[in-house]
Amino acid sequence: MQETAVQKPDSAMQPEHWYDALPRPAYASLERVPVTEDWFEVYRIQPDLYAIYEPGHFQEVISYLITGSEKALLVDTGLGMGNIRKVVEELTSLSVIVMNTHTHFDHIGGNALFDTVYAPDHPEARRRLSAGATAAELAAEVTEGSNARPWPEGFDPAHYTIAPCAFTPAPEGTVFDLGGWKLRVIDTPGHSPDSIMLAEDDRKLLFTGDTFYPAALYVALASDRPVPELLKIYQGTMALLAKEFSGYTLICSHNEPVRGGEMLGKTADALAEILAGKEPDEIGSAGLRRYEFDGFAVITR
Repeated sequence: MQETAVQKPDSAMQPEHWYDALPRPAYASLERVPVTEDWFEVYRIQPDLYAIYEPGHFQEVISYLITGSEKALLVDTGLGMGNIRKVVEELTSLSVIVMNTHTHFDHIGGNALFDTVYAPDHPEARRRLSAGATAAELAAEVTEGSNARPWPEGFDPAHYTIAPCAFTPAPEGTVFDLGGWKLRVIDTPGHSPDSIMLAEDDRKLLFTGDTFYPAALYVALASDRPVPELLKIYQGTMALLAKEFSGYTLICSHNEPVRGGEMLGKTADALAEILAGKEPDEIGSAGLRRYEFDGFAVITR
């Protein structure tokens, strides 16, 4: 007899006491780089690669600064609660360009602080970056329990907004040559329709955005398309990525920065299991369905 999934309040998205997992053990082995903006923690992943981590908010988002010999690239700009530009300027004097892996709020919050922003070549990215996000849209992200440390100085959660920004679309195949680093844009729909990854083929690194990270993966929750259709898209993306990038190191955008490329295939297999009828492990009060796997979870409508 198949067990019925446990019905729970909406902890499917934000587990209660999520902050009990902090500090995450993975950071103990990384070099911490001091910065004056204490909302952020910065860790050196490689000599020219910095993880800019925001552990004070439930999203635990990680942006990445890559410094080449000629220019620097910032992969995403975080929540926009603290001043990420100030952090970047403490880490490099190079000219900095931004590339968004997708346009969810926690990856575009600091876009307007930068002069040169690239974004996925997708209608959703154009819509979101042109509009920004209002306090009403972001109110659910700053509720009680969403922060694990005091908000940054000068930040008022009641007036949390994200400003629109000027940007340039970067279609699949675009290469950012920083001098010693070449990052190639790959379209990876699944988490959102405008998701991309960045591959550094010489170094065998894959910046995954939210298409994979070691936590709960959301399957295009804002889309009104049928869930099986969305799962097929995501599963197809992960299966293709597994064929090409399983030997790469994954540089992830939430919780912990580094995972092995074998996780691409494991995610493809997990999504296939859900498509085949796997029962959810948890159903939230709003109907979100959470499926647990080894090292990550999947959440669908």
